Amino acid sequence: MEEKPRFPRPLEAFLVIIAGFIFIVLLTQLFLWIFVSQPEELEETSTTFKVLITLGELGLIVIPLIYIKNLNLSLKETFRWNGIPSVIVLWSVIIGFSISVLGDEMDRLVGMIIPAPEFLAEISAAMRINSTQDLLILVAGAVFAAAFIEESIIRGFLQKSLEKYQDVTRAVIYASLAWTIIHGMLYWAIQIFLLGIILGLLAWRSNSIFPSVIGHAINNTLALIFNNIQQENLEGVYLWGDHVSPLFLLLAVAGLFWGVKYFYQYYGNKPQNPYSLN
Repeated sequence: MEEKPRFPRPLEAFLVIIAGFIFIVLLTQLFLWIFVSQPEELEETSTTFKVLITLGELGLIVIPLIYIKNLNLSLKETFRWNGIPSVIVLWSVIIGFSISVLGDEMDRLVGMIIPAPEFLAEISAAMRINSTQDLLILVAGAVFAAAFIEESIIRGFLQKSLEKYQDVTRAVIYASLAWTIIHGMLYWAIQIFLLGIILGLLAWRSNSIFPSVIGHAINNTLALIFNNIQQENLEGVYLWGDHVSPLFLLLAVAGLFWGVKYFYQYYGNKPQNPYSLN
């Protein structure tokens, strides 16, 4: 009888992901060396910098792909590239908008206590859309590539490894913690961690990353839109002073509550194809 391929342990999976980050650092440096004559003068607002963002997101999955293929594991199963029904797509959209609104308000509350670090201005400049070309690059990189690839390696590869060797609660928490650490942004640590918990729960219940990809992509899309809209244009509709309108917050809480509840009802007491070794 043929032996089933060994699934990597959590530390092993995490190190593979870290190796992926090292790879994109080297890849972007190579790109700068070849295509940019004076890298130190490259501005965050430039199209070249936005291309680097997309290149970095795409490169994240290269090392995990090579590693998983060398283990003869199924990419579909390892990354949780399993399809979902249309009703789950709908609820994933609702949850995506809900967590985006709640996350926006959390950002505003944190900003009242902790002064925003200088790097936020650099990120904002990098996400500024100055042309149609910028729009296409940022949507491809910061929205679609970021959502699909990060969810594949975190909620797919890493979290699935954790679920095999830990109980599900710890698996979701540890995967979200790893995702938070990898981002390396202390100012956004709470928001990223809590967002990761919700996305991890959706991936576990459905045994698919596509609900979390949808939620992640919507969050990034709205962040990109808000970064390119004058706040004054949101006053009286979405904003209430310096905070999100209570109406939108109420709708977001309701959408998140009923969305998660529906996931549990749809998939029953256990997720599809449970695979915990405990």
